[in-house]
Amino acid sequence: MYRTGFFAGVSLAVMAGVVTYFSGTSISGAADVDATKVYMTHCKTCHGENGHPTDLGTGLGAREFANAEWQAKTTDEQIIKQINNGTPEKMMPFKEKLTQDEIKALVSVIRSFGKK
Repeated sequence: MYRTGFFAGVSLAVMAGVVTYFSGTSISGAADVDATKVYMTHCKTCHGENGHPTDLGTGLGAREFANAEWQAKTTDEQIIKQINNGTPEKMMPFKEKLTQDEIKALVSVIRSFGKK
């Protein structure tokens, strides 16, 4: 009985490792990303340094990240989806330009604007 439980536990651990390896996800993940630098490089042109849209961003309909109502009703998953897919003729999709870890890390920067 002990062997069966041990074998099941080891098998489960090996399967988890295989799934993680082949799914392309990093165990360290977004923690290794300088999210502020990514934001300043790719987002501030339209969304501004403090989450307030620039003139260019306003013209393109960029979100006001400092808006408490928007922050409250928008999920992290919606933010990630928007960054990945963009909006035709308004925001380019970043799924080919940024890694998924970088995109996930941007959520914390975007959320920080709602706390100011």
